[in-house]
Parts: sequence; C-alpha cells; structure tokens
Amino acid sequence: MSIDPRIVPSPNDIDAPNGATPADPDGAWRDRLVELHVLAEHGDEAAAAEARAWTDSDERAHRAWHEIESACRQVRRP
Repeated sequence: MSIDPRIVPSPNDIDAPNGATPADPDGAWRDRLVELHVLAEHGDEAAAAEARAWTDSDERAHRAWHEIESACRQVRRP
C-alpha cells in the first residue's frame, strides 16, 4: 500500500484540513496578518492601518482576517 503524497501532512502546516497540504503552502502572509491582528487589537494604530489597507485591497486577506477574528472570539469564550 502506498501513501498518496497529496494528503501527507506537513509538520509545519496547522492550517490544512484533515492534515492535507493546503493550496497555498506559503503561510508567511497569514502569519503576518495574524501578527497585524494581534498588534491592532492591542492598540497599534500603524498595524491597524496596514491591515486595513491590505484587507481592503486583497480579497484573500480580507477573508482570512475574518477567519482570524472568528478564531479569536472562540478562544476568548468562557
């Protein structure tokens, strides 16, 4: 029995559903967006402005921003 390489998880890839490799394996952009989200939530106006400009001009970043906000709300629930 052979393993299908399309579904082998990457050890560094926590975004992949069911361990599958995502369509965009370069998660650096998402890491930066998460960093901006954290900074903006803690009052960093420059980070908030950068995130706003980015999410206004990039639909993928806009969707990811909302996913990040949703995940943060879930973590904060008592």
